[in-house]
Amino acid sequence: MDVNAFQQKVKSVQAGGQPMICTPLIGQTKEELFHEIEVLTEKKPDVIEWRADFFHHLHDKDQVIETLKGMVEKAKGIPFLFTIRSEKEGGERISLSESEKVSLLAELCSTQLVDAVDYELMHDVTHIQQVSQAAKRHGVTLIVSYHDFDRTPEVDRLVQLFVNAESVGADIAKIAVMPHSYDDALTLLSATSHAKKQLSIPVISMAMAEYGAFTRMIGGLFGSVMTFAVGKESSAPGQVAIQDLNNVLSIVFSKNK
Repeated sequence: MDVNAFQQKVKSVQAGGQPMICTPLIGQTKEELFHEIEVLTEKKPDVIEWRADFFHHLHDKDQVIETLKGMVEKAKGIPFLFTIRSEKEGGERISLSESEKVSLLAELCSTQLVDAVDYELMHDVTHIQQVSQAAKRHGVTLIVSYHDFDRTPEVDRLVQLFVNAESVGADIAKIAVMPHSYDDALTLLSATSHAKKQLSIPVISMAMAEYGAFTRMIGGLFGSVMTFAVGKESSAPGQVAIQDLNNVLSIVFSKNK
């Protein structure tokens, strides 16, 4: 796989293009994942994210690599984002320690089967730097993300989190929050706009659940380079079906075509 495919798509968005649509894979077995990937490729997302915390054999590095290789072959050139989100990060319960997770991410970067990896800002900076060094060594994009599943912090705090992600080595800074009103979702969009102007790296943002669904559709107008959609099954509250999201984005960004 061309490990620069993802970076080229990001550059296109930064130049005024339509945000990328990323769809998640959440199968628990290789067979489920292979079925999911066949369904997803028909819908032509810009990026596929393997949420490997759902995978029952995450503890077996060889099975992870073998499964990933099979999916990449089936994806027909669509860039791959690899993510392990533990329970405390809003994901699934996993058997790996943080050091083991970092080691697996580094190993996957070396295989060059993935175009990007996601790692949480909440972790020790030493772990973040280990992932960052492995990613840079092999030309893989590092997304440093921050999730708040309870609330939406104030604009200044959100902007600072974007800045923090850049300072620890992110190639892209990502924030997802839980809004309790449409005003909260607007707070997230405002912070995204400020961060885009302040940072030297791209940003991704979204507000979750019912109040945040519209941010997945118009976040690109405020600077977010990627949005997440449902391919087969959702991996986060508020994700929109990829067909519907494609239709909305084509209207919102028609002026750029």
